[in-house]
Amino acid sequence: SRPEGGPSRLGITVTRKVAGAVGRNRVKRVMREVFRRHRDLFPAGCDVVVIAKAGAHELGFHEVRAELEAVRGAL
Repeated sequence: SRPEGGPSRLGITVTRKVAGAVGRNRVKRVMREVFRRHRDLFPAGCDVVVIAKAGAHELGFHEVRAELEAVRGAL
């Protein structure tokens, strides 16, 4: 069981359909960096699961941040 109010956690799923090994690793690297630098986008104690879709390996840091801000605004 998970204690209430603990740190936010990130889970990332990137399948082979999205990109090759280099592209999959890039997606995960960029996503982890956005998560690390912008903790304010995620409520404390929140578990976030990201499922990358086709073309995700072409997104940069700013595009990923903008996508997450859009999702946050939709909640």
